[in-house]
Amino acid sequence: MTSIVWDFDGTLANSYPGMVVAVQDSLKNNFQIELSKDTIYTDIKKTSIRAYVTGLFQDKNETPEEVDRDVKIFYHDYKLLEKQYQDKIRLMPHALNALKYLQSKGVQQFIVTHRDESINSLVKTLGINDFFEEVVSVENGFVRKPDSNMLKYLLDKYTLSPNDLWVIGDRKIDIDFGKSVDAKSILLTDSKSDFGQTKTISDLLEIENMI
Repeated sequence: MTSIVWDFDGTLANSYPGMVVAVQDSLKNNFQIELSKDTIYTDIKKTSIRAYVTGLFQDKNETPEEVDRDVKIFYHDYKLLEKQYQDKIRLMPHALNALKYLQSKGVQQFIVTHRDESINSLVKTLGINDFFEEVVSVENGFVRKPDSNMLKYLLDKYTLSPNDLWVIGDRKIDIDFGKSVDAKSILLTDSKSDFGQTKTISDLLEIENMI
């Protein structure tokens, strides 16, 4: 049986505007680091927010202990700030069509995300909760992408085959995540990025021609 693991932010939902503002405000308020929204957006798309802010603190020649401390301070405010924008999060264009199509074809669908427990209320608010067998978050104690931990959990629990598994996301980290278990991958992007993905799409409707 074919299965697909969805990334949430930037793939299923357009949540980056609120995330970028929250990153910007937490860095400015706590550390007097002022960066433009465009810079933050470009940089977090390359990696993850945690890796991005960790790199900023490391660039200040902080000790590992100081970096850990500042990441915790950053996230304390970031999570509070980002929650203020969650009611503005909307599905990506044609996301609902893609979910319905995959469901009609008997494809098992999952979400794997770096979000905290807020993901559970978000999928319900967006009306997509019933499309997924399970939503897996790092809040549940899993190791973050691109480590294979969360995918291996799904493979074992649902007896999935990597040969029939697709991972879809909008960043290199999602493609590396799929590679970690030799799954196929789809990159959602408007650019010509090549991260070794199996397929590239610029519109979620294109999934109908692939799976």
